[in-house]
Amino acid sequence: MSNLDLTNPTRQELRGFLVILVFELQKKARVFWPVLILLFTQKNLLPENITIPIALGIIVLFLVVHAILYYLNFYFYVEENQFIIKKGYLRKIVLSIPLERIQSVNTKQNLLQQLLNVYSLEVDTAGSAGKELNIYSLSGDYTEHLTQFLQSHKENTIDDESDSTFNNQEEVEILKLSPADLLRIGISQNHVRTGLIIVAFGSQIWNQIQDLFQEETDAYSDSVQHLLSNSGILFFTVFVILALLASILATLVFTVIKYYGFRLVKHQESYKITAGLFNKRKVLLPFSKVQQFNWETGPIKKLFGIFKISFKQAVSKQVQQKQVVDAPGCLNHHIESIREDLFKRDLPDANEKIYSHRRYFNLLWFFSGWLPALVSSPVYIYEPLWLIAGGAWLLISGLYNWMKVSKSYFQFNKSQLIVGKGAINTVWQQTESYKTQSVDFRQSFFQKRRGLASLRVNNASGHLNIPYIPEEMAHQLMNDLLYHVEISEEKWM
Repeated sequence: MSNLDLTNPTRQELRGFLVILVFELQKKARVFWPVLILLFTQKNLLPENITIPIALGIIVLFLVVHAILYYLNFYFYVEENQFIIKKGYLRKIVLSIPLERIQSVNTKQNLLQQLLNVYSLEVDTAGSAGKELNIYSLSGDYTEHLTQFLQSHKENTIDDESDSTFNNQEEVEILKLSPADLLRIGISQNHVRTGLIIVAFGSQIWNQIQDLFQEETDAYSDSVQHLLSNSGILFFTVFVILALLASILATLVFTVIKYYGFRLVKHQESYKITAGLFNKRKVLLPFSKVQQFNWETGPIKKLFGIFKISFKQAVSKQVQQKQVVDAPGCLNHHIESIREDLFKRDLPDANEKIYSHRRYFNLLWFFSGWLPALVSSPVYIYEPLWLIAGGAWLLISGLYNWMKVSKSYFQFNKSQLIVGKGAINTVWQQTESYKTQSVDFRQSFFQKRRGLASLRVNNASGHLNIPYIPEEMAHQLMNDLLYHVEISEEKWM
């Protein structure tokens, strides 16, 4: 690895040319798919001597030539604290990214890349679109070296000393998930959500089948309707059981595929996270770039003592939507170890929790319980059963919001802020004060009358909400956070 020189303009790995071709094919297909559908459905638009196979051959030839020219004109290198990408053959593009602006450098390896033994590299800055900063084909050694260098944000040029710094540090394994762990985690996931997705997807497929085979479905519709009417509660019970089993199976398969081989290791002042079966991901996460650390649990997870954790970074919106910097399951001692690495300060006293005011419950119950029940009141006159349903809704929404308010609190000790929330699940969010970017003070007319207010604490990765606390306390907390930002000399990312 010490022989690798990142200052020399470098092309992608030639053995990964097929990967480049496939990625470029996907990009062009997303842009020109309406034209392709039009050409192949309206054959009269093609010249008489051009058949569909010939047209396909021309398109494939065009894509191959495009991929070759793309490969030959794509270079990347490091120069004077800038990561530079040059690409394009008809329109030359030069992307120059200051090293200190780089927020995340992630590597991926889909099934084709695994067969060719090459990696993709994604470089993101907080203000970039993210999609243009991709390198599709790199060797394993080069990927590791380039990732370490870009994330380190070195101010000097590459030398042997920096190489030795990268390699001599030992890795400490924090968390590793076996297939058995993933199955246990999969069982503890939200199966209701997966079941609803399956039902919605299945109904769409059924509608498509009805449209395609209208006569056949009409022939069986009467018999199916007769079976349903006679089966009654039996059919409903069987349907619920089958849907639940399908939901559990789908969740287990999804969890294993997404998080297969999950490892979280500590290397210098960073975490390395690797996971994935068909689409392997490797994320290098410097401690300084973690804006917020979240962990959560739920009723089923509590039975296994499992928590889900996630790391929030300052990244672009496009990357934020697809970012997977999380662990689907870990134990309490893993969380304590991670918090010690990330924050390195005295934690807020666990007994000093400041809960949201009880009037927060009144607000939630009115909008989610009483308002829907009152809007539906005209129906109660014509159908008494709806009156029972409305009463049940009030009770359920009241219980749900009571659980939500009972878990809504915050802790603060000048240097760190912890926010608790949730209803059925319990979620904790932790951030450092100096990483605050802004604080929104919010107070409605009803809150002002009762001396209450809400805060929204914004950082580079999102926000934390602190609802319905005393107005004086809200002002004091906002002033403390902003003051700590002003006096802190630490880098916020």
